[in-house]
Amino acid sequence: MAFQALDHMIQKVSGGNFYRWDWSAVIPATLTASRWYDLSSTMRSQPANAWAGTSLAWRTCDESTGNGTQIFGMPHGGNVSTATKHVITATGGSGTSTALGVLQLIDMQGYWPGISTASASAQTLTGTPSLRYTNGAGCRLYWVQTVAAGATPHNIALSYTNTAGTPGQALGRTVSMTASAIVNHISHSGTAAGNIGPFLPLAAGDTGVQNVASVTFSASSGAGSGALVLAKPLLTIPLTTGFLLTERDCISMLPSLPEIKDGACLTWMFYTHAATAASSNMHGNLDLGWA
Repeated sequence: MAFQALDHMIQKVSGGNFYRWDWSAVIPATLTASRWYDLSSTMRSQPANAWAGTSLAWRTCDESTGNGTQIFGMPHGGNVSTATKHVITATGGSGTSTALGVLQLIDMQGYWPGISTASASAQTLTGTPSLRYTNGAGCRLYWVQTVAAGATPHNIALSYTNTAGTPGQALGRTVSMTASAIVNHISHSGTAAGNIGPFLPLAAGDTGVQNVASVTFSASSGAGSGALVLAKPLLTIPLTTGFLLTERDCISMLPSLPEIKDGACLTWMFYTHAATAASSNMHGNLDLGWA
């Protein structure tokens, strides 16, 4: 059962069906403008994601166990079935005048770690994701650099299974990776030709992903490794002014009351409008309710 009307929501929230989490993150290294970054390993309000797991093997993420080693997702009040949980308000802000851009809240379903960017051979991924969204509906992929890549440019290609269960699907366009020594960089994002972000483009007509069979880079970058993440995007918050908290009111603004599934592993992605200095801090909160 979801909220039926505003008075129903007020009744449920005031009756105790409510959870608030105040989050904070500190940027560990200088970030380049006009690129996307994964913030799951920069959080200070809960343990950081260290991308634990066996190389190339699927690692499920959830609220109670994190990735099985670090419980890194933002808490949201535990499972509430048979009720349905929603984001009521979400805020984000920067403690500097340069850490500006866009925050995107995601439910990280899991990832495949330890994929080498120093290989031009197809790398077979193992494991079958157990997803919180039927057949991966609305779930998207992104690559995050977890060990600094080398300087040789290359493209990324995937073989994935879509929501209809069709295997062997390829990305919808040629995607260039930006050589980056910045860990946490979503390195297919940027301003160069072939860059795209925050999510990898799917084949025409596809609306989600339920599994990935392999990753292939067109050339060895010379070093590094990363993780391929499968996540459900939930909402965005623009950060336009330093030292000012921005609020996303999910009652009167779209998206309207995004649903938070039982077990959701909530974290942030960040798009930079300007070069962002190391040690910049970010903060905000999530207010959630259920009925």
